[in-house]
Amino acid sequence: MSSIPRTTMNLLFLIVCLSIIIPGPCYAIIPDPQCPNISTYFDSIRSDRDELIPFFSNMPKGGDIHIHLSGAIPPEKLIAIAASHDLLVDPATGQLVDQATNQPYNYTPLGPLVPVSSAYTNATLFTFLVSKWSMAGFSFENQTGHDWFFSTFDLIDPVTYYDGELIASMRDQAASDKIRYLELMTSQTNSDNVRQIVSQVPWDDNLSVLRKNLLDAGLVDICRQKVQTQATYDQVSREHATPEGRNVIVRYTYEALRFYPLKEVFSDLLQAFEIANQSPLVEGVTLVGDESDQYSLKDYDEHMKMVGYLHSVYPDVGITLHAGELTPELVPHADLQDHISEAISTGNTSRIGHGVSIMYEKDREGVLEKMAASHIPVEILLTSNLQILGIDTADHPVSSYLDHDVPVILATDDPGVECTNLTQEFVNLTLNKPRVSYEQIREINLNSIKYSFLPETEKNRMLAELNESLQEYEHGVLAGYKGSPGCETAMTA
Repeated sequence: MSSIPRTTMNLLFLIVCLSIIIPGPCYAIIPDPQCPNISTYFDSIRSDRDELIPFFSNMPKGGDIHIHLSGAIPPEKLIAIAASHDLLVDPATGQLVDQATNQPYNYTPLGPLVPVSSAYTNATLFTFLVSKWSMAGFSFENQTGHDWFFSTFDLIDPVTYYDGELIASMRDQAASDKIRYLELMTSQTNSDNVRQIVSQVPWDDNLSVLRKNLLDAGLVDICRQKVQTQATYDQVSREHATPEGRNVIVRYTYEALRFYPLKEVFSDLLQAFEIANQSPLVEGVTLVGDESDQYSLKDYDEHMKMVGYLHSVYPDVGITLHAGELTPELVPHADLQDHISEAISTGNTSRIGHGVSIMYEKDREGVLEKMAASHIPVEILLTSNLQILGIDTADHPVSSYLDHDVPVILATDDPGVECTNLTQEFVNLTLNKPRVSYEQIREINLNSIKYSFLPETEKNRMLAELNESLQEYEHGVLAGYKGSPGCETAMTA
């Protein structure tokens, strides 16, 4: 083939193109000794942030499947939504107050409250709210990123009651980042009715009995109402989203809180499984909250047993568990040794969220081998782990997962609070992990659909569409590559 003159070769490709009866342009790849394939091209730009940002920004992406709705919205958008609903704010603390919903419950302000809308005429207040509601400009000098991050959620909680508009914002943000699918982690605040049921039903070590008693006491009806409420939120999100945002497929993972006494945690988990079992929109469940909290640590084994039991009752509900979001600076060494393995063996999780303490697991090699053999992916959150746990991306254990052939998924966690997006996560991975190849990045992209909780038929369709879009994108990148004008020639039939 190399002995054929270039003019003859071009003519052969032209004949092939003209022989295909397809309207529109026909693209012929001209073999060129200096023409890179997509991997070679990627390697040529992988150290240049200014080149990587447009490359990943324009790259078709599968899904963001580890993302908390409560932390996903940028503070500037939260101000807009809060102002539109006449919410007030404590200018001394940044605490939102919604008199219509009486949230936060029993809050006593330090001074006079002001309308959130006043931030538009008060630049000092606007800047203050952005800084209090996110990691933007956080200095890490007088407080840890961990403590600052978790303190933001109480401040913004009242605006999260307008979930439909928040989800609409996420649809639009995803569309602008070329994301096709969102698996949003969300929940609905427990009402006084739930608290009354939980207080009246006594604890029982037999979880089957406890489940029945809670449902019979009225929790089953509350779950049914929450299913309907979630459907309403989803419909409102479609009405408020742009046309591009409405094209983003959205499903939900229902959250249970882990930092309460056992009965409250079980009640939350039971609601999550029951809602996911009933709702066509809710595909899975998860446990959320600070993993280093006293209840989270003390009762971790019991929490895994609860999840394992509920999995036996609701086997079709997907499970993803935050496990190993810990460092030696946060917890004693003993608490670093088995959270990931317990989530797998006892909690029956399908995915591991974070997993950064893998290096401290007492059977690290065994856990990694189990994850690889059982196709249990790890959801990697680089910016989150840097800001909250202080783990430099260059030292992140994502390399260990990749080296052991554990499926890896890249996601954003709380992109609004952490001031990131999926494009930036891919950029950070590339710049800080030079051994990660384009082929691995492509697989990580596809994994976000492959290991989602979507039904298999829908998952396979989306995988095929994403793969086709990636091929078209890669061809387009090479067509515009300036290093070799003959790399790809477009000829109109």
